[in-house]
Amino acid sequence: MSWTQRGLLAAIVGLGALIVLSKSGTSKAALDPKKSPMKGAVYATSIPVFPGAKYEDEMGGNYYDDVGGPVTFTSHSWFFKVDGPMEKVTEFYGNNLPQGARRAEAEAGKVLYEWNPPGSAKGEEVNIWIGEGTLQISETVKAKPAG
Repeated sequence: MSWTQRGLLAAIVGLGALIVLSKSGTSKAALDPKKSPMKGAVYATSIPVFPGAKYEDEMGGNYYDDVGGPVTFTSHSWFFKVDGPMEKVTEFYGNNLPQGARRAEAEAGKVLYEWNPPGSAKGEEVNIWIGEGTLQISETVKAKPAG
C-alpha cells in the first residue's frame, strides 16, 4: 500500500469516527468533570450531565445517628430540566456512567441508577434519578469530623 493510500485510509477512518461520535448524542463538555455544574461535589462530578440539560436548583442536608449528635453523612442534590424523551436520557446514562453503576428499582415513572464510587466509605453513594423532563443527581458522603 502506498503512502498516499495509507493517508487516504487514515482520513476515511478519522471521518468515520467523527460521524459515529456526532451520532452518539454525547458531547465532550457533558462528560468532562471539570465542566460539571455540580460545584462542591465529592463524587457527583464523575457523573456526566445529559447534553442540553438545564441546571435548575440544588439542595442538601445532614444525617445524624443520634438526635443532637454529630453529623454523620451529608447529602447534596442537583436538579435539571431535560428536553427529549425519557428513554433517550435513560439510554445516555446506561452508556455513560462510571464502571460499577447499576440500575435499581425506582418509583413508578422514574428510572434510578446507583453508584458506589471506588474508595468510598460504607453508606457513600451517588444516585441518578431520571423522570419525564427531569434529572436529579444526588450524592451522600461521610461527614468530615468536627474540629
